[in-house]
Amino acid sequence: MVIKMKFWIREVNLKAGDKEFTGDKFEIDFRVPFSTKEEPDISEVKIYNLSKSSIESIQSKAYVILNAGYKGDIGNILSGKIENINTEWQGVDKITIMKVSDGGFEWRNTKVQKTYQAGSTSKYIMQDLASMLGLEIAEINPKKDITYKLGKSISGSVESALKQLVKDTDSKMYINKGRLYIRDANKGTVTGFLLNSDTGLIGSPERIEEEKEKGKKVIKYKVESLLNHKISTDSLIKIESKTINGNYRVESGVHTGDFITEMVVVPV
Repeated sequence: MVIKMKFWIREVNLKAGDKEFTGDKFEIDFRVPFSTKEEPDISEVKIYNLSKSSIESIQSKAYVILNAGYKGDIGNILSGKIENINTEWQGVDKITIMKVSDGGFEWRNTKVQKTYQAGSTSKYIMQDLASMLGLEIAEINPKKDITYKLGKSISGSVESALKQLVKDTDSKMYINKGRLYIRDANKGTVTGFLLNSDTGLIGSPERIEEEKEKGKKVIKYKVESLLNHKISTDSLIKIESKTINGNYRVESGVHTGDFITEMVVVPV
């Protein structure tokens, strides 16, 4: 595998509340999952040997932005709020551990009681409910747009209401970096990114077979690369390798503190 010079210099930048920490001054470790699951992803960020005052300044619910990459190509891999923060000792190291959710507070805590008039569509209702969450709306394009001829009443959590609408419209829904997506299950986000040995591909993709309903099998591939902030949920990428060549959609994955991006992809 060809490793170009730019892949030798790692950079990481963490903003937590009003504090900023860089990888050249602090040891920062992380595990940032991403997926098309409806429930918000929970990431773990560790920072070593902070001062007492720095630790006390970082509170639960503080906003976190984590940027990482290689010199000349650094970008956002996590945006969210701290769910839980804890500091513990491991030998001589004092480690501050942050659990960070991507939209979790908004997702769990927003309630609604509203009646939509006759003729309202599922897309319109989704857009209205999503606006109550306070998240950025990246896309709301359900696979089927149902018209409720008699109107529709919704009472309870926005989370439950959106889940039901997504199910009714045969769509998928997820939050990624504070942005809400509702779309056809097979749709992805165009990146124009080519992944091969020159751009960070590690080894050869591994074939995975998953059983679906009625005995059907779905073919997927487990792929590993050097950390790449361009790769995330639903990214459409082209892969060139010894085992597979073609266009794929990223279904799930994780960015790790050893600067690896692992992903599961499906052919498109």
